[in-house]
Amino acid sequence: MSYGPSTISTVICCSTLFATCILAVGALLLADAWAEDTPGPVAQKVEHIALRFKEAEKAAEKRLLSEGLRLEFYGYLEGSYTQNFNNPSNRINELRIFDVNSNQVRPNLAALVLEREAKAEGTGWDRFGFHVKFNAGRDSDFIGGLNLSPWTDFQEFYVQYQAPVGRGLNIQAGQINSLVGYEVVESPYNANYSRSWLFGLGQPFTTRGVRTSYEFNKQVSLSVGAIAYINSARADTNYAPLVEYALAVSPTEKVRLTFYGLAGPRDGPTGTPGGTLVLAGGFLSLHLSDRTSAVIESYYANQPNSSTISAGRNARWDGVAAYLIQDITKEWGVRLRGEIFEDASGMVTCQGTTEYQPRANVCFGATSTASAPPVAQTLWEFTGTVQFKPFASLMTRLEYRYDKSNQNVFQIGGRATSYQPTLSLDVIYLF
Repeated sequence: MSYGPSTISTVICCSTLFATCILAVGALLLADAWAEDTPGPVAQKVEHIALRFKEAEKAAEKRLLSEGLRLEFYGYLEGSYTQNFNNPSNRINELRIFDVNSNQVRPNLAALVLEREAKAEGTGWDRFGFHVKFNAGRDSDFIGGLNLSPWTDFQEFYVQYQAPVGRGLNIQAGQINSLVGYEVVESPYNANYSRSWLFGLGQPFTTRGVRTSYEFNKQVSLSVGAIAYINSARADTNYAPLVEYALAVSPTEKVRLTFYGLAGPRDGPTGTPGGTLVLAGGFLSLHLSDRTSAVIESYYANQPNSSTISAGRNARWDGVAAYLIQDITKEWGVRLRGEIFEDASGMVTCQGTTEYQPRANVCFGATSTASAPPVAQTLWEFTGTVQFKPFASLMTRLEYRYDKSNQNVFQIGGRATSYQPTLSLDVIYLF
């Protein structure tokens, strides 16, 4: 299948709009910020650079296990129910990532983190730290760690060292959440319950390798990593590493520009020789007021010799997503997301089976052992979420989402359709 001029123009226009916003808004705010000399801090952990400063999205405080060793633990419990109004006979929400189960309760995740923070200002033992995150629940099957079982896994396990270089060079080695993308694996830190297609279909969840991060000043920080594994699978069968990066620029406390990318050799979709994968994008975060934030994200990816519908052709996927986060009161809030995602070569969509492993991504026509026939498609979705936090450690979310494709990849009853409406209730307890 080929795309018409209107579809291509839509994606190009959206991407151009994002780039224009980045340049225009960034230039204006940078000028004002440095003229006033009122910069805001750049997040130290670049894998979570986004709107993590909002009180409504913060997790409960970490609990100290040992003051002498500086051991801390924290985590969360999450469960959900999703009603798919198409009532698919396979009880699967097609093309979803974590919210896969249709019309049934889902024990999403029990996550437990044990960590020791490395101190930049310390000496000797103070500069060493580690981070281990253990997961139990259905989401464990999708994230990609050690693959202990379909229900349990270690999502992250890495050691770190704060080298005495300049302001402090942070070095991490092991399995770490990806630098790529606005949304993250951890559900409490996302605006909505369901994940965007930008996150779920076209970006890595976790990486395994070595990463260095450095904060040049209060406005700019950079992280660069060499990757051997993506989502627990070897990145390239020839053992060539991929490079991942994230550059964060924060001219004020209300503005953050993040540029990210991933590049390196990657196998084709069926183990055939692929080529050099190049993924580049970014997002602009605006803290418009004490209760209002907005984000726009876009990226473009290309991999030679990897199309699943035209042998020997390049695979391309790209998209744009916009978010509006509005807190009405301390307890109540509304989150909106609109998105367009294009899989021009059938590379990243419709890859899962009805066993929905390893990341769901199921389309109509899939069986327990085979995925649906590959298809080039453009996807749209709109998501609206009402969030209620009766107290700091309890988060509840009621989410309506409407999915649309230019192909019949969804399922209504036992037949194909081009749309999918769902209503989800998500409950998270933070500890």
